[in-house]
Amino acid sequence: MQHGEKPKKNQKVHSNEKPVCAHLELESEFGDRLRQAIGQRSILSFAKECGISDSLIRKYLAGSVPGLAKAVIMARVSKVSLEWLATGKGHPQAGVDYPDIPALKPVREEQELLETVAKALFEELQRRNLYLEPAGKARLVRVVYRHFAHRNEQPSRDILSDFIDLAAYQQQL
Repeated sequence: MQHGEKPKKNQKVHSNEKPVCAHLELESEFGDRLRQAIGQRSILSFAKECGISDSLIRKYLAGSVPGLAKAVIMARVSKVSLEWLATGKGHPQAGVDYPDIPALKPVREEQELLETVAKALFEELQRRNLYLEPAGKARLVRVVYRHFAHRNEQPSRDILSDFIDLAAYQQQL
């Protein structure tokens, strides 16, 4: 059976036959709907709000179709219906109720904490004229980030200093 043909009476339709055109149409239209959902925001600011890289958002705008998790995030941030964003069916605002987007707050907070930790550590290493191999820096950032994230605290200079002392001592061994 060709795409677009209706099955004839008593003709079996194989469930593994997928309409190729429908998939291609979904891909091209998804980018258009996403562009509409983003609205006047820049791609970069939208990507940051979503916690998704701007290059990935650009791929979606060019026609790639995201997985469910990413589509949910983009629908919530842009405050449009997930069904509309994913399929084009229904109205963009149908059934939308995303008041505070609580699921996304932690992502932004975690990203901000990671950036704060990395910046503070690199500045302190530079201030002390200490050199760590890139892998050592990455481990230090990971450990310190986990420390503060687990305790739900903001980095303090004293604790950062202690971690740097440990890293410098370990590097000497």
